[in-house]
Amino acid sequence: MSSASKTVSGTTLASQRHLFDIPEDVAYLNCAYISPLLNSVRDVGIASSGRKSHPWEILPPDFFSDAEQSRALFAELIGATADDIALVPAASYGTATAARNLPAGPGERILVLHDQFPS
Repeated sequence: MSSASKTVSGTTLASQRHLFDIPEDVAYLNCAYISPLLNSVRDVGIASSGRKSHPWEILPPDFFSDAEQSRALFAELIGATADDIALVPAASYGTATAARNLPAGPGERILVLHDQFPS
């Protein structure tokens, strides 16, 4: 595994393959379709699924505290506040919500890309 190295334009990121469950003989480039999960994300998903095996241990506040923690962590990552971050169930839902809240008047249109990938 190589370490990061300096280039004329900045720093080259070292290989991150070890963070994913991708065999050495696979070069997966179609991340716009479905990106592979980080091993750490997979592990959290497995733990979360296991948690649903014991629903009596899931309390009503749990539905909100995880979302609030996610908003706060993401906000910190991008230099924002948690109040700047909205969680939505799908990109299409977020786009539709944003479009409905734009001040478009009669005769005005909101444009979206035709045949956009249905995320």
